[in-house]
Amino acid sequence: MATATMVESYSNFRELGVGLRRPGLLHIDFQRRWNIRTVYELLRALDLANADTTVQVVVLSGELSVGPHDPLLLEQGKVKRHRQLPITKETQAVSSDDAEDRYIHEKSANFVMRSLAKKMLVHRKLLVAFVEGRCLGLGLSVCSLCDLVYAKEAAVFLPALSHLDPCAEVGPFWTLPHIRWLLHLGEQADARTAFHCGLVASVLNESQEFWDRMDQYSCLPSAALMATKRLLLNHWRQSVLAELRQEGTPMAAQGRRLARSKL
Repeated sequence: MATATMVESYSNFRELGVGLRRPGLLHIDFQRRWNIRTVYELLRALDLANADTTVQVVVLSGELSVGPHDPLLLEQGKVKRHRQLPITKETQAVSSDDAEDRYIHEKSANFVMRSLAKKMLVHRKLLVAFVEGRCLGLGLSVCSLCDLVYAKEAAVFLPALSHLDPCAEVGPFWTLPHIRWLLHLGEQADARTAFHCGLVASVLNESQEFWDRMDQYSCLPSAALMATKRLLLNHWRQSVLAELRQEGTPMAAQGRRLARSKL
């Protein structure tokens, strides 16, 4: 059984609903529009799940539609590059304070998202996403980093890449799975299309059918679940993880600066 301290820790969230649906099954529910605190709380919830020896399965569900104008999405592009270049007629219209603020936002948001992607890729529990409605933008990125994705018939997947830098050499590597699904799914896809593309493991008619299946998973021996998790790992996950680790090094940062200077 989970300790009283651990159960109390699951209640200390503002943007997320985090709690044990049953012993072995932790539910992380996105209850409202995402903001930067949402991601910080998700990082903490994943850490708690890793530390809780009773938890076997972690389910992410709820509001997974994060639009292109959400403040979390990185507005990379000309303003950030101008910080590296001399003042020109193009940059005179942008105040130095505004450019600096946006630069700092981009750097910090990219660091946070890189940390989240790495944490999900190396998580020790089975991560499952359940999509019941719209799955848009950053929500799709998070789902694509889970071990399994289930969807209801009414689910719709909409990749959105407006936050990415036009230069592929500069863009954050944590979005690679998202780009992959953009190429497969196109501008919009229903649950069946996502299933045939390999993003979704199963399409369900009723929510209860999903939760019954998760209850069964959470009762399996830990060794069996981990063996299943290893079999589920997509071939691109190790390369993404290696690149994410490399992105955080000073050498990688220098490479990105050189890439910008060539544009």
